[in-house]
Amino acid sequence: MREEVQRIIKLVQDGKLSAEDAAELIDAFASSNGDAHAQEPPPPPPPSEEPHKDPFKSLIESMERLGREANDSVNWKEIAGQVRQGTKKGVEAIRQGLEDVSKGKVNLGWLGMHETREITLPISLPTGKTLKIDNPCGDVKVVGGFDVGSVTAHAKFRGATIEDAKAKAEAYTLIIEESDHVVLIKQPDVTGLTVDLEIQLSGTGSVEVRSDSGEISVLDTMGACRVNAKSGNVRLRGLDGVVEVTSASGNLSVEDTIAPSLVIENKSGDIVLKGVRGNVNVRSASGDVTATNCSSKGMAVESVSGTVKLDLAEAITGRMDVRTVSGSADIAVAPGSDCLVKLSTLSGVVSCELDLEDEAQSNQRVTGRIGAGTGSLDVSAISGNISLRLRDATAE
Repeated sequence: MREEVQRIIKLVQDGKLSAEDAAELIDAFASSNGDAHAQEPPPPPPPSEEPHKDPFKSLIESMERLGREANDSVNWKEIAGQVRQGTKKGVEAIRQGLEDVSKGKVNLGWLGMHETREITLPISLPTGKTLKIDNPCGDVKVVGGFDVGSVTAHAKFRGATIEDAKAKAEAYTLIIEESDHVVLIKQPDVTGLTVDLEIQLSGTGSVEVRSDSGEISVLDTMGACRVNAKSGNVRLRGLDGVVEVTSASGNLSVEDTIAPSLVIENKSGDIVLKGVRGNVNVRSASGDVTATNCSSKGMAVESVSGTVKLDLAEAITGRMDVRTVSGSADIAVAPGSDCLVKLSTLSGVVSCELDLEDEAQSNQRVTGRIGAGTGSLDVSAISGNISLRLRDATAE
């Protein structure tokens, strides 16, 4: 079982399988493995010259042979369902179907004929209401500032047969609901459905997006924004309001945004901030954190694995905390800062290019103050170097 899980994870890393589909398959293998142990062992098979091959391993091997495009034609949830049945016959049929896909055969059977459909509908976001988008699988792009609002759905349907796929496409309707505070866009409950949404807003407004798989872009909406994403890159630009982003896997960028509170939690992927103004709280499990030309009265950055690089355009007078477990920290501050300074690392070197009052230093620790010490700059690392310097204003 351990080997199969490792190989499935490798498929995700190679881009042949999404994180969601991988989780389905791993759970299916675990379920089937548990059922097999719960049953009485079958009698030994008669002697055979051909060695028995684990059907689950055969399935994984077939998956590994698939290209990325062929992978799009496979309904992994159906595969996981058959795997959970725990029968060799079902798994061998799956393996054979996967081989047909990898060889480019026309008759794919249940493995996935697909049909596409495009729908465009008008949409308006009244003042004071929030646009909420629930799109489990597919990209979401929201752009503000248009004269007329619209939403375009590029839908793709997988079916057991081409007729099944066409029937799903013909019956498809994008759901738009409006309540006292929310305009909701969501998808019908249809299996094998992937939808890319392009939304043009008339004017501006607040936006909320939830997605399990797909890239998310919210641009020039000049309002608050909340994003909950499991897998896919997230790009935010031109916002004005509270910003909250939770992401499991994917790179994340925020540009030209004013946020009284900006909170980001990202498990895997790089985080880039450009031209952000406001209080910032960033937590990253794996990935670099870079902030360029940012202004903040209060900033907290925590990184488990990755480099932290901050370019602060506004003099420090509030509280700035940077913590990294494994990775270096490079901090560039604006002239006129007024703060206590504390830089420390357990395994690495501390470098400070600023003239500090009451300075005390060693290879792994520097303390002191700039000005009267109204604010604070506290940077620490477990394993990594720390550098503090004056920012280069020409870099803007």
